[in-house]
Amino acid sequence: MSKYFLLLIFLLYGCELFTNYKTITITLPKDAPQWFQHNNEKTGKVIYPGVSGSIESKTIEWNESFNISIEKGSFIPIALYPSGYLKPAGIILTKDLNPYQDLQLNWSEGFLADLLLDLLKKGIPIEHLNITRLEREIQNVCEGDPWSINRELLIDAIIYNSLSVYKIKSGIRMDIILPIEGSWISDNPFYPLSISNLQGEVLLEGIYPGIHRFKNKETNAHLDILIYHDVFEYLLY
Repeated sequence: MSKYFLLLIFLLYGCELFTNYKTITITLPKDAPQWFQHNNEKTGKVIYPGVSGSIESKTIEWNESFNISIEKGSFIPIALYPSGYLKPAGIILTKDLNPYQDLQLNWSEGFLADLLLDLLKKGIPIEHLNITRLEREIQNVCEGDPWSINRELLIDAIIYNSLSVYKIKSGIRMDIILPIEGSWISDNPFYPLSISNLQGEVLLEGIYPGIHRFKNKETNAHLDILIYHDVFEYLLY
C-alpha cells in the first residue's frame, strides 16, 4: 500500500520535485472581515513571493481557498488584503511544508506577513531573521493587536541589523474624538466597533501612528485617519 501511496504522490507532485517552485492551496480565514457586511463585492488581493522570487499578486474572490505557485524556501510570507487594501490576514510558510498540510490564513499573522513582504519589496533579505522568535515576541508585546507594534522602529532595526527584543514595542497610543455619527467598522480585525454618543461624536481609543480606515456600518461612508506622532488628520467621504 505504501508503494501505491508514494506513486500517487509522485504522479501528483512529481513535476515539481525537480523545480525551484511548488504549487500550494491556501484556505481563507474562518471569519470574513466585518468590512464585508452588506457588501456584494467580496474580493481580496494576495501578495506573495512567486516562482522567480519576485513579489507577485493576484485578485481572488472571497471563497474558501485558492492556489498559488511559490518559490521553495524557508519562511515564505503570504498576505491576503480584503478589498485589496485593508489590513491583511497572513501566513508564514516553513521549509518543511508538505503537500497535505492545512494552510489557512489567519488574522494574527497578517502584520508579520505584511512586514516581511515590505522588506522583500525593498530588496532586504529575511533569511537571517529568527522569524519564529520575532513572531513570538510580537505576540508577547502587542496585547492582542499586532498592528499596534511600532512598525517604523521594527523595520529600521531589521535594516540596520540592530534587532533586539527592546526594538519590538507598541507605538504611542492616543484617543481621538471626531464629530461623526454612526457605527464605524475598522479595517483592523482586532479593533472594536466604534459607536457615536448622543452628541454625535465618536471616541476612538488607543489609536497609534499609521493609517486607519473605517467604514460606517449603516451608510457605508468611509473615514481615513492618518496619525503621525501626536498629530492627526482625517478624511470623511
